[in-house]
Amino acid sequence: MQAWGFRELGMMVLWGGLVCGALLGTAESRKKAPKPAAAPTVAEEMAIEGIAGQLDAPACERVLQKSQPDLKKCYEDVSSRMIFLSGHIELKLFIGTDGKAKRVITQKSNVGSYEVEHCLMQTLAKIDYPPAKGGLGEITYPMDFAGRMPLGSWGTEQVAEQLDKEKKKLLGCQGKAKKPKPGERFAHVEAMRMTLYVGPGGQVVAAGFSSPKDPLDEGVTACLDAKARSLRLTDPLGKIVKVEYSLGAGADSE
Repeated sequence: MQAWGFRELGMMVLWGGLVCGALLGTAESRKKAPKPAAAPTVAEEMAIEGIAGQLDAPACERVLQKSQPDLKKCYEDVSSRMIFLSGHIELKLFIGTDGKAKRVITQKSNVGSYEVEHCLMQTLAKIDYPPAKGGLGEITYPMDFAGRMPLGSWGTEQVAEQLDKEKKKLLGCQGKAKKPKPGERFAHVEAMRMTLYVGPGGQVVAAGFSSPKDPLDEGVTACLDAKARSLRLTDPLGKIVKVEYSLGAGADSE
């Protein structure tokens, strides 16, 4: 096992200790003063492992460090308009022997913004990574974003009845899925989970999506985003609240 040292990354500190096949490091953000003009910091930790192949962990770290400004911009561009956006996202990348990302999976996210999540996926997918040796290599890349205003939180039960009535319309977005190419696989809408921000009057003001095993289809998620933001739920009475809801049958009752 070999450990690599600390590096300053502009507004954040990345604490790196990379080990093949294990959790490699953590980074914690330093919260800035809650001024609308100040961009929140992003905290990260990363794991690199092989499935059939192996990845050069320190080389992957260097490549991802160089992409920090573009990844932060995905969040900052949207949070400048929606200062309440906050949360955690974990993206899993499968890297081929040519150094290209073959799949990018939003396996967890409660950031609640399709616009941010899609930008992060697109940015990570375009990076040239160190080639994996012997087969696919895997990178798990988590990020944390801190909002700049107080935010309430609801349990699923507070909107479950309303969303259950709308679920048929939401599930209809599966019809927007593109025909996969040979070897491609995308998450079915019923395998997805969504995070909603509900504003004054019960209007859904932002929505984001995740699925633990497969990439999201852009047509399906764009459809869900539009339908979700057309919803009116219980009025949080002048606040903005965040709530999560599974589109799979019975998942939220567990």
